[in-house]
Amino acid sequence: MLIFGTAGVPISAEDEFKGIDVLRKLNLGAMELEFVKGVYMKEDYAKKLKEYGKDIVFSAHAPHFINLNANEEYKIKNSIERIIKTAKVLNNCGRNLVFHPGYYLKKSKETTYNIIKSNIQKILEKLELLNLNVMLRPETSGRVSQFGDVEETLNLCYDLNLLPCIDFAHIYARSRGRINNYDSFYKILEKVENMLGKESLKDMHIHLSGIEYGKGGERRHLPLKESNFNYKDALKALKDFNTSGTVICESPLLEYDAVLLMKCYNEL
Repeated sequence: MLIFGTAGVPISAEDEFKGIDVLRKLNLGAMELEFVKGVYMKEDYAKKLKEYGKDIVFSAHAPHFINLNANEEYKIKNSIERIIKTAKVLNNCGRNLVFHPGYYLKKSKETTYNIIKSNIQKILEKLELLNLNVMLRPETSGRVSQFGDVEETLNLCYDLNLLPCIDFAHIYARSRGRINNYDSFYKILEKVENMLGKESLKDMHIHLSGIEYGKGGERRHLPLKESNFNYKDALKALKDFNTSGTVICESPLLEYDAVLLMKCYNEL
């Protein structure tokens, strides 16, 4: 079973608590806390949120200012701290922590992979020390300059015993439109199963939205109906694989497109 929700507070709500009311009215069941510009939420607030939204699945997206492959040591240190800070808040209300690992910065794919892997290992050690029960979810990225194609993401998850955030819109944009039909989406899920086991398909975290791309991949998110991204085939592949987990809509029309995805999925 897939639970559908929004990336952040629904656009028709003023804050997270009113957002929960909106989600309930629309039969949506998930909210990703968007810390993309910084971790603004206090731990006490997250506890109250969980209390009020017992029926809602909360996850969090760590800040965009993260590069675990940065050339400067202080940038890596700050990136690690931002993920830990996100984890401290999320630990009070949810489990799945989505983040973009970094950029290649003219380094080889292999070098980038090893540096990022080593720095995530440091984060995992800190999470264990702090007794924070969260699952780090490296996200498949939308830009060619970003670390995070499907293979890199799955290898990282295999090596570090993590689970991915599969963003089908990002994969489509990164491929500049080539990966955009049922067969190609189905093959991605086959790769997930082959690398991480059948149980990983029962605990998925997925991002879907309309998207615009250029030569370098992702440019911006769009409403689903304004994009050529074939979300219906992505949903069909998810249904046929009998996946479970959370689908977060990142479209500018947050809750409206989340409902569109949910209805489309339920009609399959």
